[in-house]
Amino acid sequence: MAAKNKPSAGPATLMDDVLTAILALSISFSCLNRDNALVIIATTEYEASVIYPRKGGEGSMEDVVMGGSSGECGERVDAGLLHDYVKLGVTELVNRATERAEKMGQQQVQDGEGTEGGATNSKVVSSTKKGAAIASALSIALCTINRFMVAHHAGVSALADTSSLSQRKDDEGVLALMGGGGGNGNKKNGSLSNQSQSNDSRGGVLSSRALIIQASQDRTSDYNALMNCAFAANKSDIVIDGCFIPSGDKNDPKTSPFLEQIVDQTRGVYLSVPSGAAQVGGALSEVLMSVFLPPPSIRSNMNLPKLNNVDFRARCFETGESID
Repeated sequence: MAAKNKPSAGPATLMDDVLTAILALSISFSCLNRDNALVIIATTEYEASVIYPRKGGEGSMEDVVMGGSSGECGERVDAGLLHDYVKLGVTELVNRATERAEKMGQQQVQDGEGTEGGATNSKVVSSTKKGAAIASALSIALCTINRFMVAHHAGVSALADTSSLSQRKDDEGVLALMGGGGGNGNKKNGSLSNQSQSNDSRGGVLSSRALIIQASQDRTSDYNALMNCAFAANKSDIVIDGCFIPSGDKNDPKTSPFLEQIVDQTRGVYLSVPSGAAQVGGALSEVLMSVFLPPPSIRSNMNLPKLNNVDFRARCFETGESID
């Protein structure tokens, strides 16, 4: 309960709380291992875009994937550059989404005025698409992870530099979507490998994982696409973690059934952050780092949130209701 004459804590705000927590997690992740590589993707209702590394900017995707002139997977994260790129990328996405929503709203008004008697056309529906394009963002993430894997194994790639690939050592590079990390651990005993011990039976395969931070309700029309992404990630041993941030409004969802299914399918960690004090004042940063920063190889030794009751029922694309 809030103290008398003081506003209640929460919910988290995008710029002050959520992005601050993501930046803290990203920098902490980059410090875990010199070979860690970080890619951040943001999404709105209408589009998904890679905001770090920034296209055409310093620290390009080519440098992240191929290691630049050094030819080593991973890159040194500049905290100032990361902060600027993330804030700028999110601001641009929000502005484009706002402009698009306004244009769609104006078009609907014009369509309604053009009907007989000035009545609103029954085909005109709300321009607001509920839910963000999570499926698009996850698809981009999986494609980016594949670029890392192809480059790491000297495969066919438009970015490949055969001279540098021939000298590359086995590493434990990690790709993260909105933060993540880990080492190339031994799955049988859960031990954490270091770089000198990375010559396992898989020949130094990249240990890749993604973290989805969602603050909007599920988009039912994306269900098939999301499940296909989950199956593809599971087949490639890509762990997907999920963090849902509820708004605290009683009419808004408190969890994401779709995200729960994805996390369960890929053996990740899922957490729905409690609304209120856990989301503000730096608390969200502590939650993200304590739950999602540890690599999968040591999670069996930690007391992390577990998914016990996952609703695997499909949902109607039109109504969003569960189907038995």
